[in-house]
Amino acid sequence: MYIPSHDDLLQLYESDVRSAYADRLDGYRRYLENREGSLRQMASHCGAELGAAHKRCKRDLVFSFLQVERLNGLDITPTLAENLCAKLLGRGVDVRIALEKFATQGRTAANKSKVSPEILDQLEATLEPMVQALVMAMKEIRVRYRDDFDDCVAHRRFKP
Repeated sequence: MYIPSHDDLLQLYESDVRSAYADRLDGYRRYLENREGSLRQMASHCGAELGAAHKRCKRDLVFSFLQVERLNGLDITPTLAENLCAKLLGRGVDVRIALEKFATQGRTAANKSKVSPEILDQLEATLEPMVQALVMAMKEIRVRYRDDFDDCVAHRRFKP
């Protein structure tokens, strides 16, 4: 089982950000050349891609941590993972992904996790600074690519 590291997650995030801004820059170039597309639509599409990458990266950090805890013997269920994500990230996650990562063959909803509220609080306390550090690193990446995009547009430098 592959469990991505903090650096792996940031590399994936940077790749997504690079792709989103490359698409936006290409769209801007096409707009200038033959008025193809809408600038507002291009910006919205880029923003949606960036938002999805941001959420995915944070979710993957939490899931990676929980997978390690599961390997260490903690009973992590899809519901527990979803609830922890909702507390830490302010939103739930795709149930299918939680099931893919944490479902146990033959286990039913009646067979609840034995993880105590105290352990959940410990997990949350451990993960909170990790999530915040990841968010700060993602912001630096996003700002760097945004500034590069702005510079390319200002100087009409369009990479092929």
